[in-house]
Amino acid sequence: MKTLPLALAVTAFAVLATGCNSTSSRYAASSDDDEYVYVVDWQKVYLVEKAAREGNANVDTVWINYPKKRVKKSDLASKQ
Repeated sequence: MKTLPLALAVTAFAVLATGCNSTSSRYAASSDDDEYVYVVDWQKVYLVEKAAREGNANVDTVWINYPKKRVKKSDLASKQ
């Protein structure tokens, strides 16, 4: 009797996991984006952390996902 709820839970997890895996990504490359890459926007990171340090509120910034910006591959190669 206990195996039926377990089997249903495993099946539901498998269906949800494959559904999440098949969704398109925001940063997925397409034919239009072949010449662009996404890199961390360090200038924005600096500005946000500076504002957090200098502001009146006692704020700690914890980055889960750094802000990204779209850059041409040729511009990125010339900067390095």
